[in-house]
Amino acid sequence: MERMFFYGTLCHLPLLARVLDRPAGTLTTRPARLADHAVRLAEGESFPLILPEPGKQAEGLLVDGLTAEDRARLDYYEGGYGFDRQEVSVETAGGAVKAGVYAHDRAGLVPGAPWDLDGWRRRWGDLVTEAASEAMLGYPDRPPEVTARRYRMILARAASTLRARQPGPATLRKPTGPGDIVETARVQPYANFFAVEEYTFRHTRFDGRMSDEMVRAAFLTGDAATVLPYDPARDAVLLIEQVRAGPYARGDSQVWSVEAIAGLIDPGETPEETVRREALEEAGLTIGALHRCFGYYTSPGAKAEYIYSFVGEADLGADAGGLGGVPAEGEDIRAHVVPFARAMDLVDTGEIGNAPLILSLLWLARHREAFRPPA
Repeated sequence: MERMFFYGTLCHLPLLARVLDRPAGTLTTRPARLADHAVRLAEGESFPLILPEPGKQAEGLLVDGLTAEDRARLDYYEGGYGFDRQEVSVETAGGAVKAGVYAHDRAGLVPGAPWDLDGWRRRWGDLVTEAASEAMLGYPDRPPEVTARRYRMILARAASTLRARQPGPATLRKPTGPGDIVETARVQPYANFFAVEEYTFRHTRFDGRMSDEMVRAAFLTGDAATVLPYDPARDAVLLIEQVRAGPYARGDSQVWSVEAIAGLIDPGETPEETVRREALEEAGLTIGALHRCFGYYTSPGAKAEYIYSFVGEADLGADAGGLGGVPAEGEDIRAHVVPFARAMDLVDTGEIGNAPLILSLLWLARHREAFRPPA
């Protein structure tokens, strides 16, 4: 059996339990401190560093009775992010004891403000705990460095899961209740920027019986948001155009796609914040009032992607349109300002074949008179 001293995010017991894959109630914990050290937030990150600092006390949590499997899981989770295990002597109410601690070599990291565990819990606790579920799917076969490299997308997918857990309406469809889905296995055979997960489960049938066990797979991205800029005074919209891998992969004769402004929702962002950021990045455009159109799954039989679509009021004068995008992300984007009627013609001819844009234009066709100034 081993003991570890935790000073940062793993002091959040739900996260520690998720990493170890056992209930938090099975963990034996007690307060401890490491003399002549301080815990500081790594600048621009959501985790802390422990640093030598004479006269300071690094407060933390001592966990006793960890097994070899616990140690292996912890090494996997921490190792991918550059944390190595060291031996230290920490003070407890019962005296000094030896324990392991994970410390970072600090390469490329700048120590910042003193670590605030309660503040981190409020902002990041649920999100990082949910992300640990996907991070640990790679254990023990996938190199932990691969998981660390993908961590931003893992966080984005975790945020999607937390949003998805909010109660939804069920007036026509069957309400989902406890025991309706019984999952017996989950694997992640592919993981890079995107991921594919495979599930083995049974579910409640409409006749009340349980289905046979089945295997289904889903392509995982993260939630996304789109905005269609609309100028009520000019009755014009802004459309963007860029080359897309989807049409290319299908063998489409036309691989440039006409779309609404769109982007993945970053961890910690709201959908509204995402579309305002993306409008600036893709088209140099400031969006005014936002109007929610729809929230929807793009292909629920095979994809976990959920999209929030908006129409955003904007000034589409002479300066609107042209080239944009973030070169560092490989974006090459052209923005077009077109009359609303022209956009609808492009839907009719099939030149606009992008579902979020089509849905947003149809929503605008129904509501746009409410935004337009009196004749």
